[in-house]
Amino acid sequence: MKNLFSFIFKNLHWLLFIFLLFMSIMLIVNNNRFQRSKYLAAAQEVTGQFYAVTGSFYAYTNLKSTNEDMMHRIAELEYQIYDYRQALNLADDTVRSGGINIDSSDDQIYQWLPAKIINSSISKLDNYLTLDKGAQDSIQPDMGVVSSRGIVGVVMSTSSHFSRVIPVLNEKFQLNCMVKNSNAFGPLVWNGGDPRYTYLTELPRHVTFEVGDTIVTSGYSAVFPPGLLVGTISDFERQTDDNYNTLKVKLFTDFSTLSDVMIVKNKYQQEQKKLESNEVQ
Repeated sequence: MKNLFSFIFKNLHWLLFIFLLFMSIMLIVNNNRFQRSKYLAAAQEVTGQFYAVTGSFYAYTNLKSTNEDMMHRIAELEYQIYDYRQALNLADDTVRSGGINIDSSDDQIYQWLPAKIINSSISKLDNYLTLDKGAQDSIQPDMGVVSSRGIVGVVMSTSSHFSRVIPVLNEKFQLNCMVKNSNAFGPLVWNGGDPRYTYLTELPRHVTFEVGDTIVTSGYSAVFPPGLLVGTISDFERQTDDNYNTLKVKLFTDFSTLSDVMIVKNKYQQEQKKLESNEVQ
């Protein structure tokens, strides 16, 4: 307290000056319309700038939760889209079969589980991703991984809380894909180089396509449902035996900025894998 009084007495003239200056400004503003309008305009500008800065700050701090909410919503939409496709296929089959009505409302085969990438590489020949979901989240090897724009890869292994993913940008990755609206398919492979592109090989020569056509998953595996986006044809070349084409595919998924993904869970994957492994034996 003694120091406070000492400070006041020591700087009394400055405090008095600031007080009188403040009072003078208030009197001028309150008694002059022009000065009052200028003051209000300046105050509004300062306040607006302050709110803009604080608003940007709060928006940045809430970005993580916003992204998580968005990925959950995308997962729900993917789930609904797949249900609609199943319903359309069912309706088409019903018409063709002469009106037989089969209720498949409980046959929800695929689920989409949001996850975040916590480690990744795109510059190697064998790239890998690490996700923040693992066995405790019901994640298992051979589950598909997709982004909001296209396929990403396949779960290779899991621990309790994390998953290791083989992405499209890995020479060990192979998935049968096809030109949209075509029944012909070929393996999707990556040979290194530009992470924006991969290749669809062994596509029969008779299959018609054009540069710009969309490549989608074929559904001929227990990993991905049919019709998921992969990329677009940017170029092609004929293979050495002259019976097949190799398509250069520009990926929809941008791996250089990828951070949020969804894991595709197939309800009947283990049953299908078990059956197919028994057939091989």
